[in-house]
Amino acid sequence: MKFLISAALLAAVAFGAPVEQSQTPSITPVGIDYTPPHLPVDQPGVYETNSGDAPKTGIVLTKRATLTIDVWADSNFNGRHEGLRSNTNQCYTLGNGWNDQISSLKVPSGFSCIFYANSGCPSGQSTLTVASTNVPNLDNGSGWNDVISSYLCYN
Repeated sequence: MKFLISAALLAAVAFGAPVEQSQTPSITPVGIDYTPPHLPVDQPGVYETNSGDAPKTGIVLTKRATLTIDVWADSNFNGRHEGLRSNTNQCYTLGNGWNDQISSLKVPSGFSCIFYANSGCPSGQSTLTVASTNVPNLDNGSGWNDVISSYLCYN
């Protein structure tokens, strides 16, 4: 009987105890999975597409790689910084205070990333593609400073 009372008391304490919340994730995977075949991977640079040129979604089975995209809240790689660890061919929506806050970024060599102004990597809108390069200042008249809400990378 003492055992049952002790177990019941322990269960009541365990279920009533507050649960420590984890930090809000900086990125949230979205259920879009594709590889845009017509954009450059081996040519470093920044490319902008118009809404009619946005890659179409489809089912493509490819081996995923992992990369880290470095983002900063201010131009010239200043201010708040975070490395966003990401899988290739996976759309991510920005969280943890990064939505519409990126002013400079780095995409590692061998990878390209497509950045979207809206969450969920929606097709049919203008995109910014960064291929294996650093972008110290998105506030260069391109219209992409503090606009990025989601992205997808590939190699």
